[in-house]
Amino acid sequence: ILVAAAVLALVICVMTCFYTVDDKQQAVITTFGKVTNITDPGLHFKLPMGIQKVHKVDVNIYQKIELGYTTDKNGVVTTNESESAMITGDYNIVNVDFFVEYKISDPVQYLYSSNDPELILKNLIQSQVRNVVGSSTVDSVLTSGKENIQMQVKDLVSSILEEYEIGLTLVDVKIQDAEP
Repeated sequence: ILVAAAVLALVICVMTCFYTVDDKQQAVITTFGKVTNITDPGLHFKLPMGIQKVHKVDVNIYQKIELGYTTDKNGVVTTNESESAMITGDYNIVNVDFFVEYKISDPVQYLYSSNDPELILKNLIQSQVRNVVGSSTVDSVLTSGKENIQMQVKDLVSSILEEYEIGLTLVDVKIQDAEP
């Protein structure tokens, strides 16, 4: 019985020593709660029985934030007036929908710098969108100034994200729809 228990314990140790990381992920390894390594895709070894823990993070996947609307799994679009309604610099009200792409640039900062980095990014984007639209005219928001607004928002958000160090990088900001 003792030999069977020892063999079973050895099998459990060996089974918990290996882990795989997908090609779109990186793994953050913690030893007794302290970050000790970041591993790339492939098969890897770790210390068993909870000494080292693996936290996998999707770093090579473009993720999205929709401002002013939401799209469910079936493709049904629902508008969100509280996010899209903004006032322009010439005191007109416009509804502007934005589509934002981002990705995780630093898995350690993403996991440990804040509780909810996506919420921080969404609030930051909403703030900067309102800032830029609030300093633009209604004509530029609705017609020819869309590219300029997109670039300004992207530059402002990217510079603030570098200061916050939450492990996210802004990839693209697009105006989906703008209407008076």
